[in-house]
Amino acid sequence: MFLLLVSLAFAEVNVLYPVEATLQSGNTIQAGSVSPNQVFELIFSDNSGYGFEWDAITINEASLPSGWKIVSQNITDTSLIINISVPKNAQPNFYVLEFSLANSNNPIVKDSISVSVVVKQNLLDVSFARPPIEDVSVVGESVFYKGIVSNSSIAYQKIVFSSDVPSNWFERVVFEAEPNSLREVELELNPKSYGKHSFSFQVLDEEGTIIKSYSSELNVRPTLKGKFSSALSGFPFFTFSLVPFQLLDSFVSLILPN
Repeated sequence: MFLLLVSLAFAEVNVLYPVEATLQSGNTIQAGSVSPNQVFELIFSDNSGYGFEWDAITINEASLPSGWKIVSQNITDTSLIINISVPKNAQPNFYVLEFSLANSNNPIVKDSISVSVVVKQNLLDVSFARPPIEDVSVVGESVFYKGIVSNSSIAYQKIVFSSDVPSNWFERVVFEAEPNSLREVELELNPKSYGKHSFSFQVLDEEGTIIKSYSSELNVRPTLKGKFSSALSGFPFFTFSLVPFQLLDSFVSLILPN
């Protein structure tokens, strides 16, 4: 019994994600920040230090803020995983969640740990890098922009890159930003008509809300085929009164070589 009490006094809990740390039972760890309406994941090692493995994790319901929910729990060969959702109306603040780790065959032995989570707004930031402004694009040749995505949340976040150019110029890009990451996303724009074109990229969240907008301009040089085929690629950049003539040119372009 004395040896058991000694081992309990120096029990340690191993946290694997979103931070790696080993701390004594009963202590608190800072997990990081999360935004409202996100789901974050916590992973603990199943190594109890007592010669058996933890096979259950529970949360003290009194420590779970109003509207927060346990989305899922999973036990793997080496870990215990719990996913928690933060409601859309969660207020920016510090929150402390209390967990217990247990083994079904040894119910008398338990370890506890507290996890501190900060709720913040605007943890996702997106910036853009464009080709050198003096570069001139050619009809039908791709131009590449970069979206730089910084996610300071401990949760994954799915975003969509869209644009107001004709749909055959740019294909929407769906991207999932990993927790606490900085990534580049390649955005391919393929102009189908010549001239100087002002346009913008938009970054939307999962609910379709625009969270970032970026305006740019392309100076596109024509090819013979591209000059005739402009109207086939959409009308946003054309004068309406010239549409009949541009349509005629477009049909001519169909017989021209690339």
